[in-house]
Amino acid sequence: MLLRGRQTQFYIDIIYGLTFSAGFGYLFFVEMDPRVVTFQGGLVLGYFLRVWENMVVYEKILHEEVAAEAEEAVAVEVADQLPSATESEVAEKVEEQVPEEVTSEIERQVPDEVTAEVEERVQKEMDEQIEDEIDRRIDDEIDDRVAEEVKAQMSDRAEEDGDRPENGEDRSEEDAKRDRSEASP
Repeated sequence: MLLRGRQTQFYIDIIYGLTFSAGFGYLFFVEMDPRVVTFQGGLVLGYFLRVWENMVVYEKILHEEVAAEAEEAVAVEVADQLPSATESEVAEKVEEQVPEEVTSEIERQVPDEVTAEVEERVQKEMDEQIEDEIDRRIDDEIDDRVAEEVKAQMSDRAEEDGDRPENGEDRSEEDAKRDRSEASP
């Protein structure tokens, strides 16, 4: 049997009542014993203390309930008194201030993250562009050197043969292109 709240109070009050009755009955019908009188005095004092404790608890509960009702009444009254103009004014201020604050917060947080990412991406793209430029320049230099070498060899052959074509430069370039196409896989 679990005793809670008012059930506990009821059973305690029954025990006090039975003990009072038994003590007074003994004193009235049997004899006046000072020990029983002292015990009865203790019971009366204990009962008064118990009543006082109950009053404090009830007073506390009553105070909490009154405070809760007062809070609800104040909330309702404030809601009734708050004009819709104030609500619209608050909404306007929120619409104005929130984007600014969000923007400033983003500007504060994002640069560090974006800077690292941008630096990494720029470095990667620069490496790729440099490699492409180096490859292009090397190819151009090789083509130029091969053309010069072919031209020089053609000039040497023409001098050795003594047979020079009328348009030697065009022929050397054609030979250089042919040699390049044969050299490249």
